[in-house]
This record gives sequence, structure tokens and C-alpha cells, in this order.
Amino acid sequence: MLWYFEYFRRLLGTAFSFFVFGIGGLVYGLIVFPLMFIFVRNRESRRFAARRLIGWGFGAFVGLMKGVRVMDVRIKGSEHIDDGRRQLIISNHPTLIDVVILISLFPQANCVIKEAVTKNPFMRSTVKAADYISNSEPGEFLDACVDYLRNGKSLLLFPEGTRTRKDEPIDFKPGAATVAARTGVDILPIAIDCEPPVLSKQMPWHYVPRVKPIFTIRIMAPRPVHELVRPLDDDRHYRQELNEALLALINDELSDMAFSRQPI
Repeated sequence: MLWYFEYFRRLLGTAFSFFVFGIGGLVYGLIVFPLMFIFVRNRESRRFAARRLIGWGFGAFVGLMKGVRVMDVRIKGSEHIDDGRRQLIISNHPTLIDVVILISLFPQANCVIKEAVTKNPFMRSTVKAADYISNSEPGEFLDACVDYLRNGKSLLLFPEGTRTRKDEPIDFKPGAATVAARTGVDILPIAIDCEPPVLSKQMPWHYVPRVKPIFTIRIMAPRPVHELVRPLDDDRHYRQELNEALLALINDELSDMAFSRQPI
């Protein structure tokens, strides 16, 4: 009986949280950011303000979900959070909440948005105000990522390209390694673990596990590219080795996190 009570409490809390998130998204997309285009004409100022608002909103959403005891979030390595540093932030992508948590931690970092989001009438102004990069054209989006990093900014990428399926190995697409190889910026690796799994690729938003999910965000120390892979004359081989090194970095940390959960 107690388990059923806890289940329905977290189900209602989840529904309420996503309802508030949806209302907030509508207010941002239909009121706040259209007004921002009218009153903040400078693109750099508008981008900074928009991302600050998005980061604040995402942080409030995470705080709400923690407050109604739908989930818990544990940040490890917070000393490595530096929103103004020029770096490529990479992470695995097990759930829908990953991007929300990371943008709340790195609000001024740029990120890549699916083309469908840029065409959504309720989200178009939000994406445009924040000046996020669209993945509509693979070649163009990689060039945009490289240009952005070369201008001294930080960029958040999920090398998997989509959420990880439960019980399937992580597979990194070459985009992040290509961007890192072309720019030579430091890499900030982040490993995300969610136990028990929730909001993964095959799970609906209303799925509620038997116990409260705990998100563990492990922010590792920034790593220079040359420390991960030795320079090679063959660019293609170099990108492949760098991609494998990035994948190994995340997998090793996830293995350590999984091992630490094992009972002694």
C-alpha cells in the first residue's frame, strides 16, 4: 500500500513538473523572447540575456522536480564549472533531463538544436534569441560549431546525437571529435548516470520507477586534446582515434560510477 501511495505521489509530481515546464516554455516563446527582440536590439546582449533566462528557467525546473521529490541530482566536480571558459563540453545522453541540467550549469554555452525545434512555432523565438546552432545541415552545423569555438566561446555537444537506449552500449558519432580536432580546444568531459533509469529513449514521461531516480553528474577536469591523442598526419585517422578516446573517457567514468553503486 505504501508503495502505491509513493508511486501516485511521484506520478502527480512528475505531471505537475512537466505542466509547469510547458507553461514556462509558452510564456518564454510567445511573450518574453518576442518582446526581447523588440527591446534588446543588440544581438550579443540579447543572446546573453536569453541564455541567462533559459539557464535560470531550467535551474528552476530542476529545483521544482527535486522539491516535489520526483528526482534527486548530485553534482560531482563542481569546481570545474566555468561558464566563461573556451572549451568543448561533451556528455553522454541517457535521459531527456540531461540537457536541462547541463544548461542550468552552463547557461552561456551554445548547444546544437534539432531542426524540428527551430521550426516549432512555440519555441522558434526562444532558439533564435539564444542563438543556438541548428543541426539542419550536417556540414554547416559543424562549421558553425568550429567558428563559435574559435571565437572564444564554449559549446555543449552530445556526441551520441540522441538519447542512449537502456542496456545498449554508448556510440559516439564523429561530429564532436571533428570539432575538437579542427579547433584544438580543451575538452570538458561529463558523465551522467541515472539510477534507476527514467526518461530514456524508450520510456514515456509518465513512467515512474519503484524508487526515486538519482541523477549523478560527474564533471571531470578539462583535458587538452593533445593529452588524449598524439598528433597524426592522417586527419581521418586522428579524428577516429580522438573519437575513441572521448568515448573511452566517458565509458570509464560511467563504469566507476556503476561500480560505486554496488553493495559492499
